[in-house]
Amino acid sequence: MQQFYEDLLEYYDDIFPLEQDRIDFIQTQVPMLSGTVPKILDIGCATGTTAVALIKKGYYVTGIDLNAAMIQSANRRNPEPKTNGRFLQMNMLEVAHYFPPSSLDAVLCLGNTLVHLKNAEEIGDFFRDVQKLLKPGAPFIFQVINYDRILDNKISGLPAISTNRCRFVRRYEPLQGEAALNFIASLYSSTDQLVFQDVCQLYPARQAELTEQLHRTGFKSVDYYADFTGQPFDGTSLALVGVARLFKDQ
Repeated sequence: MQQFYEDLLEYYDDIFPLEQDRIDFIQTQVPMLSGTVPKILDIGCATGTTAVALIKKGYYVTGIDLNAAMIQSANRRNPEPKTNGRFLQMNMLEVAHYFPPSSLDAVLCLGNTLVHLKNAEEIGDFFRDVQKLLKPGAPFIFQVINYDRILDNKISGLPAISTNRCRFVRRYEPLQGEAALNFIASLYSSTDQLVFQDVCQLYPARQAELTEQLHRTGFKSVDYYADFTGQPFDGTSLALVGVARLFKDQ
């Protein structure tokens, strides 16, 4: 998996440009109240585009990613002075060891990061760690592919992404006897020459499974959206955006 993202790094921001809808959605869920600077943890921050956009809005953001090259890219993007943000190489399953309990105003886990965990048990462990870090009522915002649609309709690939520099082709291949998918990514140059092809294994978590794990680990409220415009999730969208909250007693 490390090699997959290092291969993709040069093209990452072209393929996945920052969309303003994402920043607007996060700001709606985590309002900047007078006299406060919300603290946000961005898990799977990649090249840091989301985190830096929020830093520029005045939020304090810590971005983490398992891939060292991604973190280096994010640190280069981080504006001076670097008082409102930092980027750290870290495993998402270790966040509870590095951040104080009930210290965060929001946790983000976007860009299909969540399904890189191996199974439902690891997802549950991760959710349990996240809920420990959040302040009462603070949101956990996550985004994955709508795997109910992928699995139920036996969809073998996602729409190709074409830019001026490249074409990114994405396919799924079921793993026999396992509750997992091989994600096969191929990147072609502007002249249609294959630049690289990599494979990584994903755990295609369904909506009901995510909801069950969230409730089991202490989240009391979960709302789902089709995208970052805030459209309600009806099962037909390619994406699934969730906002979970604890609503602990103060």
